[in-house]
Amino acid sequence: MKYRLLLLIAGIVGIIVTDRTAAQTPIPNNSFENWTNHGTYTDPDYWDTPNQELFLFGTTVVTKSTDHHDGGNYSAKLESKHIAILSYDVPGFVTLGKLTINITNGTYTLTGGAPINDQPTHLKGYYKFIPQGGDSCVIAIGLFKTIGSVTDTIASGYFSTKDTVTDWTLFSAWINYTTVTTPDTMNIFAFSTAQTVITPGTVLYLDDLFLDYSTGINENDPASGINIYNDRETSRLIVFFEFEKPEATSLYLYNMLGQQIATLPSEPVGHGKRIISYNNLPKGIYILEIIHSDKKYSRKFFLNP
Repeated sequence: MKYRLLLLIAGIVGIIVTDRTAAQTPIPNNSFENWTNHGTYTDPDYWDTPNQELFLFGTTVVTKSTDHHDGGNYSAKLESKHIAILSYDVPGFVTLGKLTINITNGTYTLTGGAPINDQPTHLKGYYKFIPQGGDSCVIAIGLFKTIGSVTDTIASGYFSTKDTVTDWTLFSAWINYTTVTTPDTMNIFAFSTAQTVITPGTVLYLDDLFLDYSTGINENDPASGINIYNDRETSRLIVFFEFEKPEATSLYLYNMLGQQIATLPSEPVGHGKRIISYNNLPKGIYILEIIHSDKKYSRKFFLNP
């Protein structure tokens, strides 16, 4: 089944890593400890999955796993599978909202979610990812406000990777707000495959999700105010800055021969982002150099445009 992801994640970018602080709004069943047995399949409490529709065709794509992060006993295992009867490839998928699937044409809609009455800065949690055939996963959040019959999107964010991660690892999705309005509903969802072409066998594990409210930077590590996301789908390095005041900032991309491949000239940046493209470059190792407030930072990347 080819799920339509573009409408859900269009325009959502950003990953930032900060220290964990106590969340104000709990995520229901965030550690996937509680599951309901429906006879032929199980679903995590408060979460919806395609299992109800797919068990009719002899399979499910979300299961309770005993491979878990520290504490607790379970995690959620999302697996991409081929449904032979339907000739569909289906990703593992969980959502805090209501999932409605049209089996005939392989589309779906999402509605609802869980209550929230504050403004978190990040969605975080722990994951493991074993991709097949170049698959990528996505873990995302949307925040909404309903007034009367109109529901507006207040903020959104997502984390995505193609990398194989076999140990439980912290992910962090920066939440980008488009208004100062406080949301009343949140929907968190995750796909084992986040692209149109789905490869059966790809597995994503999720555990211990939480909302974070960290702001500012770590005074003991000035570089913590600079966070980089490699958007492989668009061949861009997106650099996020979280500093109290704007300072002159320039970016340079070098190959391993020390040749300058791309540059962004100096301009004041405090809290914001700058984007440097690396399209049409040969596959290989590159170095991104960032000069911010007369301090130089660099990071090595393997780029595969």
